[in-house]
Amino acid sequence: MKQDYDRFSKMDYQDLVNWPTVLEDNLPTLKRELYKRRKGAVNAYFKKEKTVDQICAEHGIRKGELYRLLNRCLETHGDGRLFGYRALIPFQRVKNTKNAPFETLLERYPNLKEDLENDFLNAVKKGGLYEKNISIKNVHKIFVRNCLKTGLSLNEYPLNTKTKAFKSVQRFINSLSDKHFIAVAARYGDEAAMLAKNTGVGYSQYQSTTVNRPFERVEFDGHKLDISLAVKYKTLEGDEIIDTINRIWILSIIDVSTRCILGYHLCLQKEYSSDDVLMCIRNAIKPWEPRKLAIPELEYPVHSGFPSSVIEETKFGIWDEFCYDNAKANISKIVQEKLNNFVGCSINMGPVATPIRRPHIERFYNTLETNGFHRIVSTTGNAPTDPRRRKNTEQLAIKYQISVEHIEDIVDVLIAEYNATPHSGLSGLTPLEVMQQRIDRGMSISSLAEDQRDEFLFFTTKINRVIRGDVKGGRRPFVTYEGVKYTNEVVSNMPSLIGKKVTLLVNVDDIRFIRVHLENGSELGILTAIGKWGIHPHSLRERKAINKLKNSGEVHIPQGEDPIEVYHNYLRSNANTKNGRNMLASFEKNQDSKNKRYDRSSEPIEETDMKETKEENNKHKSNKPNIKLRKTLQF
Repeated sequence: MKQDYDRFSKMDYQDLVNWPTVLEDNLPTLKRELYKRRKGAVNAYFKKEKTVDQICAEHGIRKGELYRLLNRCLETHGDGRLFGYRALIPFQRVKNTKNAPFETLLERYPNLKEDLENDFLNAVKKGGLYEKNISIKNVHKIFVRNCLKTGLSLNEYPLNTKTKAFKSVQRFINSLSDKHFIAVAARYGDEAAMLAKNTGVGYSQYQSTTVNRPFERVEFDGHKLDISLAVKYKTLEGDEIIDTINRIWILSIIDVSTRCILGYHLCLQKEYSSDDVLMCIRNAIKPWEPRKLAIPELEYPVHSGFPSSVIEETKFGIWDEFCYDNAKANISKIVQEKLNNFVGCSINMGPVATPIRRPHIERFYNTLETNGFHRIVSTTGNAPTDPRRRKNTEQLAIKYQISVEHIEDIVDVLIAEYNATPHSGLSGLTPLEVMQQRIDRGMSISSLAEDQRDEFLFFTTKINRVIRGDVKGGRRPFVTYEGVKYTNEVVSNMPSLIGKKVTLLVNVDDIRFIRVHLENGSELGILTAIGKWGIHPHSLRERKAINKLKNSGEVHIPQGEDPIEVYHNYLRSNANTKNGRNMLASFEKNQDSKNKRYDRSSEPIEETDMKETKEENNKHKSNKPNIKLRKTLQF
């Protein structure tokens, strides 16, 4: 008793404020009365205003019972806190009463306990075989066999009992979730495991961070559209064919504060790459322009658009924090370098396939599918059992020629409309209205410097090389990059540069030209790819694909032939599979985009061309959305 008294004397009545409480009204009448007497005695003890004998006499509790109750209150609960007042509930179990024989058995033979846990949690060594999600009944059978292997005789526990300790094994397994919640949840599927792993400790702090300023934090993710698509292409013989392609990706960036979609990009490949991530970033920073819509009667809704076109302060706006998962394309060196050094933001990487870490972009994709693609006749639905999914979605896509161009139009209009649609999470205001109001209240947005807005810089990476050449052999100075030689008049006429280390600034979106600098930073101008490689714009990914085909012997590029045309013909000849058609459609889309962004901007515009351009603009003027914010109450 002396030892107990020393333990209690260190505590004060004020310490009881942090004890877990009990909702007394939920207790039956008799238990409630007993609980109140116990609680009154415990409180009186820690107030130290009366003697123990006086407290016991007043509350009708024996002295030994009081000390027992005090000890129970100071026991540790399974939740990690003290039992506190919960220990005073009549018939409340405080100490885990051991199933003496079973617990003793596991303490005596630790291998039995380890095998029980491993069998149920699928925790086996790498390369080992196991039954996935084994039932408790079969776990018990293995347990009995292990008992025999351990050397227990049939007249020893648990083999001498009728059920061979089945209930004890069941209770032990049920208790595993307290210590191995993630592993137990994994038995019920990948989604359950993902939720268990990425919620709980640490998640509440992440989730509680409030973001109010526009562009303070953005979320990025990719999503496969739930729709079957058709593509029209010509074979090498000139025959026109319509067939389906794999589902395509949409990549988007959303502003967490205002829910505005800042930009997006469609990827036609089977999987998106770092090039696609960079293109999405570029589209979110550069001012948006409405498309010339190919679908008859499809128009941009009134007041719709993107912030970079509607709100002047957001043009070339850059964010402070970029949230995305650690997918392979996202964590590539060039993407991280662009985010850190070009955009100048911090990176917040979360686990792959964890939508709860990026809730706003995931909700947007759900809205996009529900309001758009799930309503199209060739939708695949969000699951094979989705009632909106038809049996012949691919045939319908071909029948109605639902093409990539149509999807591009629909996506652009849907997102522009989304930005101008009242949002329940924004008190009924639209994302664009919230963006404008917060800017008007003085919340600033950083902008990309004017000298960094060149198309070339969005996709540029640094590469170190050495200038090669041979005066004796008559080989003028050049630089080799991805199997192709580059030079210009300045470099080719300076043999003193041979052997010098240089830094190449390579635009991975169009590697026909590279900018070269000496070690001291001096520029040597722009080098051009020698031969036919310098004609058509092509990306680093396409150059690598061509070189891979050439090295494997699948493609032969004759001397003087344009390698880009050869590659295009190769894709057309291999369009007999969905993946092949995806690659062909992606290549043609990218070529068209590059021609518009690079070649045309560098060519002089004739007066006749300007007149035609004016007439063309007037012709499509009806397609341009009326970009105007509706007036709302300031908040």
